[in-house]
Amino acid sequence: MDASLRPSTLLELAIKHGLASGSEGLAAFKSRFMLTKPLSGLLEVLSKFELFQKVLDSPETLERIAREAVEDCAAEGIAGAELRFSPSFTCGMNGLDWTEALDAFERGLRAGLAAAPKNMRAGFICIASREFGPDKVAETVEFFMRHRSRFIGLDLAGDEEAWPCRVFERTFKPARDAGANITIHSGEASGPANIWEAIECLGARRIGHGINCVRDPKLMRHLADHRICLEICPTSNWITQSVPTLAAHPLPAILRAGIPVCINTDDPGIFDNTLDHEISVCREHMGMTDAEITECFRHAEEHTMLL
Repeated sequence: MDASLRPSTLLELAIKHGLASGSEGLAAFKSRFMLTKPLSGLLEVLSKFELFQKVLDSPETLERIAREAVEDCAAEGIAGAELRFSPSFTCGMNGLDWTEALDAFERGLRAGLAAAPKNMRAGFICIASREFGPDKVAETVEFFMRHRSRFIGLDLAGDEEAWPCRVFERTFKPARDAGANITIHSGEASGPANIWEAIECLGARRIGHGINCVRDPKLMRHLADHRICLEICPTSNWITQSVPTLAAHPLPAILRAGIPVCINTDDPGIFDNTLDHEISVCREHMGMTDAEITECFRHAEEHTMLL
């Protein structure tokens, strides 16, 4: 949610907070904050999210960005949207109440769905952010458990090298024991060991990114045998330099190894991408066939957390 803002909305909010000039055009503003070329790595990319955090100033703003996110997905023809937010990140800078934030996001989601095609579904995954430390992750898991009926799943994201999955094994246990849908950002900036930990320590049923599984044939067999889906975001992986080029992306090899894969945008508000764009990347840079792309969409439907 935080990095899915429409550029025009972000500019409006940035002007309101004195972070952009009223005379600055949208194109110039986008050139300052949108990431369209590789940076030094995941940590530098994460540092660019500060502007988004600064403008999340009220429940009304959160309601608006949720509504607009659903509207944008509907306009693109997306039938199922799993939207994520981190209470620590979303609420931290401006001191927003976590429950009020969730209330606002839900109002926006309902408003967006009311104007969307009848078959569209959408829901929220709660993100626990590693970089805020174990105590805040524990608080997030507790928040998720209190409001479990309002979320479709639980995620762990952020700096996976500084905060490997095993650190949070005890913290995630209540959610795991309760049978929650768990997806873990892992194996993008780190190696296969962290993907193993996501599965064995945290009970991940899906993996965010996970592209470094290709370095461990045993792990690839495990992912295929246990039908653990990888949420792969090609443009994002290229910008974080997790892959040297889009043509070198391992998505086709992962798919052909029998591992479930779905194609995603990650953060369209900062990467200036759409799902249609990511599909074009798969075709034009990776040589994927229409049948392979259709297979990815079938995997998305099979592994969605949406009811």
